[in-house]
Amino acid sequence: MDFQTAVRARLIADGAVAAIVAARVYWVERAKGSDLPAITIQVISDPRPAHLKGLDGARGTRVQLDCWALSYGAALALARAAIAALLDPATVSGKRFGNARVDGQRDLSETVADGTLVHRQSVDLILWHVGD
Repeated sequence: MDFQTAVRARLIADGAVAAIVAARVYWVERAKGSDLPAITIQVISDPRPAHLKGLDGARGTRVQLDCWALSYGAALALARAAIAALLDPATVSGKRFGNARVDGQRDLSETVADGTLVHRQSVDLILWHVGD
């Protein structure tokens, strides 16, 4: 299983996250017309550490989780649940993750085309994992 598929699988398999978003977890962009709350994920940086014999097996990939909701409190609750789902080591279909680290969290909002104010918690995480 690749990194992107495993990260999404971890989020939607978590009971607290699934209770809020069901399977509305998307890479990069929410599906047009999708309901809220929802999560979008994107890779911010994915360094490939190397040594004299080639690439290291383990690496820390920085991902940004954007937790979208119609209220500030709902966005914050979703961010907390998503962080908890990814912090501890786990193995998903053979994809191994180590401890994650929160590297920042921001309050954001935007007004969408119909005039609705949408709240967003943007969370940067360093996810340690082995392989692609």
